[in-house]
Amino acid sequence: MKKQERQWIIKQTILEHPVETQEQLVELLRSRGVTASQSTISRDMKEMYLVKKLNEHGKLVYHTNVSLPLNPSKILKDRISDVVLQVTRTENLVVIKTMPGNAHAIGVLLDKLDQPEMLGCICGNDTCLVISSTPEMAQAFYEHLC
Repeated sequence: MKKQERQWIIKQTILEHPVETQEQLVELLRSRGVTASQSTISRDMKEMYLVKKLNEHGKLVYHTNVSLPLNPSKILKDRISDVVLQVTRTENLVVIKTMPGNAHAIGVLLDKLDQPEMLGCICGNDTCLVISSTPEMAQAFYEHLC
């Protein structure tokens, strides 16, 4: 199972059930057909910025922290070190090769950067094509990534 799919199921699970512990979440996920270790789930929860808050019954349960200001640039740097295999620039284009199934997630982060050097990006399964208006802007974007 892909990480993005597992994280979506984690989010759905904590929205549907008052989850108090990681072990409880692992069991709930197992009942949904997701087999992952507690350490994997813990990493997912950290990446998803899940936090514990008091629910209406006074219990501390996991919630998504929508008020947390996210830094797309930092998240992108983390993802690049995790899943990007190669970044290449030619003329006004930057090509980002990722591990299979990860290009879309990188594309979402690239879009959130809102960089003036980037006109737009097109992503497939394992490749993102970033388009800039000039070779100089592509070089600046390339340097920002690397």
